Amino acid sequence: MVLFEVDKESDLPIWVQLRNRLAYLITTGYFKPGEKLPTVRGLAAEISINFNTVNKAYISLVDEGYIDSKPGRGAIVREIGEEKSEKFESVDTLIEDCVDACLAMGLSFDDVNKRIKKKMREMERSRSEG
Repeated sequence: MVLFEVDKESDLPIWVQLRNRLAYLITTGYFKPGEKLPTVRGLAAEISINFNTVNKAYISLVDEGYIDSKPGRGAIVREIGEEKSEKFESVDTLIEDCVDACLAMGLSFDDVNKRIKKKMREMERSRSEG
């Protein structure tokens, strides 16, 4: 199985794509609690992307509670509790409702995708500006 492939058509930065993929692999059980993730350098070399890009994805996963990372120990998958699984189910339901509402308004899936990405970029910008 290929762990990750860059989607060159995506508006998402590569580190976000990687972070999303790893979070998915953790929540679906591909990576089990207590299991080590590939090293940052090893993964960067394996998928031919910059070390700093992989590091940024790992930092995000640490911040969101998916992994623990300690120098010398590597990145270890954390136990994703029921609370987190239920949270994701709730988020998925909200997203599905939103997409359904947009489709009912006559937008295509592609249009909805573009609008969501645009809105997320705007929100990220406004929140980073303080």
